[in-house]
Parts: sequence; structure tokens; C-alpha cells
Amino acid sequence: MDLSDWQVPDLNIAYSRGEPTGRTLSGKEVYFDIMVNEMGEKVPCIESHSTCQGVKICPYADRDSLLQAHTTASLANIQTRLRNDRENRLQFASPTKDIFCRTAAYLTATRKLGCSRPLDLPTNFSEEEEEQRMLLETYWQQVRRGQRSREGLCEGKLLFFYDSHNRPHVRCQHYDKITNPDHFHDDSLGTAAGTYDLNYIKAVLTDDNDEVARIEEAAFDLGYGPRVECTTVANNCSQRAICPHDHRNDQGQLIQPLMDRLRCSVRFRVIEPLEPYRTECPFVLVISTGPHTHPIPLPTKTPPVVRQQVFKLLDILNDDIADITPRRFLRHPILKAFLAEKFPRIPHPTLSHLHISLANRSRIKAYIKQIKEIHCPFGTAWEAIEHLKKLQDSQLPACEHYIRRMFVLDPDRMDRHEEDDEDIATSKTALRVIICMSPEASRRLVQQSRYLQSDIAFQRIVDYLEFELACMDRDANTSLIFCRVFLNRQTAVAHQLIFQAIHELVYADTGRWLRWRHLHAQSLDDYDGMVLQWGADQHRGQAKGLGLFLQSVAASLPPRRDLHEPGRTIQDLSPYEHLHRVFRLCSVHFFRNIKASAVPDEVKQLMRSLLCLEHSDWEGTLAAIEEKGGKTGRDWVKDKRTTHFAFQALCWEKSLIPRDVWMAGDTNTNLIESVHRDVNREGVQCTLLGGLQKGQAFDAMKMRTLQLQEMYGVHPTYLTGHISENAFKNLRRRDQSQRRTLLAADQKIETFNRKLQNSYDVLEKARHNLWLKISTNLARHDITAAIDRLTGLIDKAHTAYDKLVLEGKELEGTGTGRVAILKFDAPVVIGNRIHFA
Repeated sequence: MDLSDWQVPDLNIAYSRGEPTGRTLSGKEVYFDIMVNEMGEKVPCIESHSTCQGVKICPYADRDSLLQAHTTASLANIQTRLRNDRENRLQFASPTKDIFCRTAAYLTATRKLGCSRPLDLPTNFSEEEEEQRMLLETYWQQVRRGQRSREGLCEGKLLFFYDSHNRPHVRCQHYDKITNPDHFHDDSLGTAAGTYDLNYIKAVLTDDNDEVARIEEAAFDLGYGPRVECTTVANNCSQRAICPHDHRNDQGQLIQPLMDRLRCSVRFRVIEPLEPYRTECPFVLVISTGPHTHPIPLPTKTPPVVRQQVFKLLDILNDDIADITPRRFLRHPILKAFLAEKFPRIPHPTLSHLHISLANRSRIKAYIKQIKEIHCPFGTAWEAIEHLKKLQDSQLPACEHYIRRMFVLDPDRMDRHEEDDEDIATSKTALRVIICMSPEASRRLVQQSRYLQSDIAFQRIVDYLEFELACMDRDANTSLIFCRVFLNRQTAVAHQLIFQAIHELVYADTGRWLRWRHLHAQSLDDYDGMVLQWGADQHRGQAKGLGLFLQSVAASLPPRRDLHEPGRTIQDLSPYEHLHRVFRLCSVHFFRNIKASAVPDEVKQLMRSLLCLEHSDWEGTLAAIEEKGGKTGRDWVKDKRTTHFAFQALCWEKSLIPRDVWMAGDTNTNLIESVHRDVNREGVQCTLLGGLQKGQAFDAMKMRTLQLQEMYGVHPTYLTGHISENAFKNLRRRDQSQRRTLLAADQKIETFNRKLQNSYDVLEKARHNLWLKISTNLARHDITAAIDRLTGLIDKAHTAYDKLVLEGKELEGTGTGRVAILKFDAPVVIGNRIHFA
């Protein structure tokens, strides 16, 4: 034995052990001739004994054939037994058996499920049916094993019938399509015609015992069905309580019977020295007495030492624990590295190489559940974050705090705005918000808040949205994430609360408020240390929330004149008027939406022209979009007008942002989109706890990277970080995109040329056939009918050819210019006749 990790080896034995058991009492140690030290002296030992519990078998199995004694067991013996069982099953394999087994499985499923709807109508039972129902209820209580009771559920019988269209159905007796549709009803039998043996289903559900007996006897003669002997064997420690196969009981009912114990009298004895003597005698003696009178158990038990290794691996997953599943664990880099080191000669080792029992993913799932109960005692949702925040606030210094604010608001107490999505605005779901932001991020936000970007992501957290605020650190030439907010609704009020909370956190961390150019600047060219531009998409709730927040900031300041309209004070500005001085729309989102619009290309060009510094004919362009774009164009213009900020955020001339700020600011929100993409690589569809922890680790890594770059000049890549490298990368990406577009157009032209060539060949063949018919008519027979038929073929081919020629005009001027559109000399057509010279 390993003295540093003394574990009694009988725990590794797959044979279940239990009563009768016993153990040597303290002070009554025993001595054995074989348990001696190096001097040959006997050492005091403890003896414990237990009895083999045998295995579980189906009561409809051939018990005598399973009472085969064995005194040795190996994996080869297991493989032989399983191979024989498989050969016996495959011996009777046939399409008829497959249909029967599928039908029997359907009947088993309907019997288990029953009508699981709430009990709303009483069911009348005959005396015999009531007796059978009570027997079944007793049976279900035995096999339920912790599953929910059927108490309070409908007791209606399942009926089989054909509807007016002769389609088979299975439904609860209380089901009615009009008056009571909330009861079990399965009409899939009609759409799965041929999948099931409908005669067997009908016979079972209508209690046609004669027909049932006939079908099952026929199946019995072929070696399958509920009347054949069963071969199901399970380890005694298995969770399986019932046989998975249907059998007929003494009352003639189809049931999955409770497993029987096939007992064994083998006695296990374990002898180990007392702890003070283990160094002198580091051995444990395990004795098995007598033959086992049952099949060899399967090696489904995981030895404690292996189980400890698995728990140790799970324990070091850290941020991944909250979202870990058996599949994710099996492909996790930590596990792969461990297995590669453990089994260097196996090309692709898996956890089952550590022990056979670990091929069972349900076992791994149970281990994961135990680890989660330790590391995530409050689950992985809102309560878990509350617990995590309490630990953070009590155990970490303020400079290391990350979860800063958590609040829940009753929707009935929140203001509603027309900008809110309709389904969200009418929702009764409480607003939940978690704001994550480090003090270091607050400090950098105050210093580098000139050009901010924000956006909402939807993929990373299940049931939650993720708001991020970031900017480009133009000195370090890298993205800088200021805060990460998790929320379940994106209304105007929700965004207003987020911006207000960020504002307050910045002051709490730095002692300084965020400053805004149009609110705090002393002149139109005063830009130092203030927010100059905020970039986002056109989500109305986010924009309105920002406007409302700026309005509240203005209200908290002393009265002062607006820089752009000196006749008004900043307190007089509406939420949208604040946006006109700072807000800008993303050009990528703008162009992408135009590309998807169902309007002609001419109208799309007019739409794109609105994104500009100055426009020569703004209102005329809008009128042209409405006129030429039809309803889609009118709706598009209306959508932009009713936002009250979109046009001002697209054209500098319409906004009140200084021209040099507009030109220096970002034209798109690619930065914040790239931030979303980067953190999504840490995992998507995460739980709230797992997503927050991964986000925290990612933000800490980004901040650490930036600090090292500033302190020691170590860049995150071999690039220097000069802005010219960004320009080159962007230009190259744009150039490659344009080339891909041109090459795709070349492929379209090549495809078109093949179609045009085929169409022209058909036309030429039709012309040739007509010429051949006329030129070979030397006897001057009347071939008018033949000429009409051939001329008709020519007309049809010519029409198809002309249609393709028109399509080809749309491809003119596209592509690289290296692939030309084919040109053919079209035949001269006079009326509906081909003219021949």
C-alpha cells in the first residue's frame, strides 16, 4: 500500500458488498501469520468482513441458467458474456422484429406518460379496472425511485381510434379538440404510416386479448416479444430498478417488472494492520471465500483513487466549473493535457482509458454535480452572483472589486417610453441589472473618454443581455473595456440606470465625474478630458436612455448657456437634443441594413448618400427614396425620422458635433463588435455565473496586458502598435474583400456563359433541323406541318436565348474584366419565321 495515500483496496472491487457485515472491535485486535514485520513478528490487525450482494435479474429470466458458479473474474470473461448476449439478440434480428420492438416501445412510453395533464375531469372505473389500477399504482410507487407522483394528474384511459379521414390517433378519453384540448392527444401515428404495427397498438389499447395473444405468440415463435425469457442482468449497485423490457404478468398486464435479487453467500474479509504498524507491515490482505453463484458483475464501479483524480481535475477548472458539462469536460484542455501525459503511447486518450467505468457520461455528470454543489452552492443564476458579491465585498480590498452594483426593479414602478420594444414594454418581468467594473477601469475611463462606443450582445449569457462600454486606446492602439453589464431587458429606463450607475462608480473610484463636451466645455473648441462622441447602433432604447441620462446630468449642473444655441440653457435641452451634440450611428450597421432592404439599387445609392459630412439636396433625396422605394422606402424614411436622432447621427451637417470631432471620431462600432467577438471566444450560451467569471478573467487579462505595455513596452503582438499598421490592415482587408467580390462576379459570368452557350447551341440545332428539312425536300412534298413544328421549336429556343441575353446585361461591367460575356450573332427573325438567304 502507499503509506501516503492509504486506501483499502476492497473499495475497488466491482462486487457489491453488504449485510451481514462485521468489524474487529477496538482493543480486540487479531494477529495473522502472514501479517508480519521485517523481523517476522506478527503485527496487530483489524479484520472486517462483508457479504456479496449478488446481482439483479429480471424475474422473467431463466434463473437456473444464471446460477453459474465462478471463482475467477476477468475482463475477458465479461467480454465473452456480452458477446454471447449480443449474438443471441442478433440471432433473431429481422425487419419484423424491428417493427414489433418499435411498436412495443411506443406502448411502453404511452403507458409511462399516460395523460400527464392536470386532473380536471373524474374518470369512472369498473370494479375490475379499479383493482388493476390500484395494483399498478402500487407498482409505480415501487419503481418511481424519487420521481414525481401522478397524484393530481388526469386518470383518463388512452384510447385508439380512427378519425373521419381514416387516420389513427391515440388520445385521452377526456380529450376534445374544441372543448377540452388540454389532454393527451397523439396524431403522429397517421404521419408515421408503416412505422408501427397499428393492429398491435389497437389490440393493446382496446383490450382485445385474443388479438394481443395472437400477435405476441407469433413474436414468441420468432424469438422476441414480451412472452420470451429475459436475459437482463444488472449490478446490485445499479440504479436500475425495473427491467427495460415489457413482460406479461400473471394478470395478463404489460409491465416492466421490478428486478429480483440473485443472492450470493461469498464472504469477503479484509485484514489491515493498525495505523501505527503500517510502516512495518505496509500490506492489506483481501480474502474471498466460496464461489459466486451469479454472473460476473460489469466493471461499472469507479475505484476511489480514480474518482479522486477526476475530482481533482474538475476542481482546477476554476471559471469553467459553472458551465461545465460532461461533453465540455471530455474535450477540456486540462483533461486532454492530463491524459496525454498519463498515456503518452495512445494517440487520442479519453477518460475511459483511465478506467472503463468512466465511459458512462451519467457518472461524470454526477461527479460534476458534486463539484458544482461545492463551488456553486447557490447555483449559477442571480443568487450565485449575490453570494459572489458578498464574498468579494467581505474578503477583497476595494481596489479589486469587480461586481459593483446589483439591483432589481419592479416593472410597474418604471417609466415606459415609446422607444421600448412593444413586447418588452408590456412585460411584467422585473428588471435585473449587474454592473461589473474595476476601479482601474474607472480611472482609465476618466482619462480616455473622448470617443466611446457601446453595444448589447445576445449570445454569451443564457436569459441575459450583455452591455459593454469600450474605446480605442489610441496611444497603445488597443481596445479598452471599461465595464460589462448584464441585464434582462434593454428599455430606455434600463440604459438610463446603467449610465447613471457608471457615472456614480467613476466618481466613487476617482473622485471625478465624467465630463461631456456640450455640458462642461467653456468654448466650442474646448475638448480636453471630456466625452466628445458616443458611437452605437440605432437601438432606440439605448439612445433614449443615454439622452435621459444626459438630461439628468445637465439638471444637476448650475444653469449655463448652451454652446450651440446661446439663447437656451443646457437644462432646456430635450433627451434627443443632447444626442444631437454627442451621438453617432455606426456606418457598418447602416449600410448592412440598406443592403438587406427590398428596394432597387438606385434607391440604395440614395440611402447611402445620407451618410456624409454635407449633403447638397437632403430633403430631395428623402423624397426620391419615398417615391422610388415604394412602401419599403417610405417605411425606411419614416423609421429614421421617428427616431428623432438617426439623421443627425448620420450627417455632420445635421448634427451639432464639431466638424473636427466628427472627422476624428470613429465612423463605425467595429471596435465594440470586436470586443464582443473576443469575449465570445471564452464561451457562449454560458450561465450567468460562468459568463460573469469568464468576463472578469478576460477583462483582467486585457488590463494586465495594457499595463505591461505601458510599464515595460511589451506589446501583445510583434507589431509596433503604430496607427499605420491599422491603416494597412484595414486597407488590405478592404482590398481583399473587393477582390473576392470581383472574383465571385467572374464566376457568375462564367456560369452565365455556359448557360448562354447551351441556349445558343439549342437554337442553332433547331435552325439546322429546319434547313435540313427544307433542303432535303427534293420531291417538293407538302411539309408545312413539319416546318410549323420546327419553326415553333426555333421560336421557343429564340425566346429562351433572348431572355438570357437580357439577364446578361445585368452582369455587364462586373467582375475583374478578364472574363468577357459571350456574344453571338443572333439569327434574323421576320414575324415568327427564320429568314434564310
